[in-house]
Amino acid sequence: MACLGILVIGSWGCLSPAVQASSTRGIVVAALSPEIGDPGGREEVTQRLASIATQMELVRLCNRPGCRYKDIHFQVLDPDQSSGGTIEYRGVIDAVIDRPADTIDKAHYRFEFRQGRWHLMGGEEISDVSSFVFEEDTYEVFSSYSGRSRLDKLANASPKLRVGYRALYQRVMDQGEERWPLED
Repeated sequence: MACLGILVIGSWGCLSPAVQASSTRGIVVAALSPEIGDPGGREEVTQRLASIATQMELVRLCNRPGCRYKDIHFQVLDPDQSSGGTIEYRGVIDAVIDRPADTIDKAHYRFEFRQGRWHLMGGEEISDVSSFVFEEDTYEVFSSYSGRSRLDKLANASPKLRVGYRALYQRVMDQGEERWPLED
């Protein structure tokens, strides 16, 4: 296996060809432990988070062809000590959302790996006119137009709600749960 050098807090690690291929398509991989190569361990969950990030690249967020995620970065992290062992890994994905706007829209999503799957736990999306905060299937929007916030479930949201989190939660993932094993 060819080795893509990734700085791993004081050491270097190798990623499988699948993850290396992902890193050449505008996705930046950051692995944070020397446990890479452990079968069924960090290497596998890193590949699976890379797969989610790769699928995000294909999602159109509006009717324009270029309205997509870009500059996607992700990390696999060790769980918090307070998880009591129920969370095997944590993950984050940060991306730019390329939409027609005067400013750059940004997204930050949080994941937990437990019970053999990645779970989308929440995130934030910031644009020039609004900001969204997500916790699993609930969202809150703060709009500069109305000066008010709105709290609702994604299932109740209007089809006009064009946020990346919704596409990630419902189309890339299965109601926030990783689609695994992947179907051929």
